[in-house]
Amino acid sequence: MAPSVLIVDDEQLLVRILSSVLSEYGYRITVAGSAEKAAPRIFGQEPFDLILLDNRLPGESGIELMQRIREQAVRSKVILMTAYGTAEVRRQVERLKVDRFVTKPFDLGVVVEVVRALIGPALPEPTVTELNPT
Repeated sequence: MAPSVLIVDDEQLLVRILSSVLSEYGYRITVAGSAEKAAPRIFGQEPFDLILLDNRLPGESGIELMQRIREQAVRSKVILMTAYGTAEVRRQVERLKVDRFVTKPFDLGVVVEVVRALIGPALPEPTVTELNPT
């Protein structure tokens, strides 16, 4: 089964773009627009291989949700995304041992590379077969 990714972000355009790109790479995508909507899935029976988590969310922040993820020993890898990479956010990222931290805006190719590095490729690498070897 393909690796699963939960995208938690309230920016609908970014969610659509990330969902589209990652699903083209073969990942199973679930989305949530807030920490409150994501929490039942994160702490439920179906674990995600990776959580792409925005820090600035309506209600509970990404850092607050990350704290609960660590307290409950959820095994999912986490990439924290933020447009506000302040020194305080960076300290929290280090303290909570976030797997990766990316600052918005980011290059989608870089995000795909980070996802693949953390949870592996969803699709096998393409191979080229030479039909008429010389």
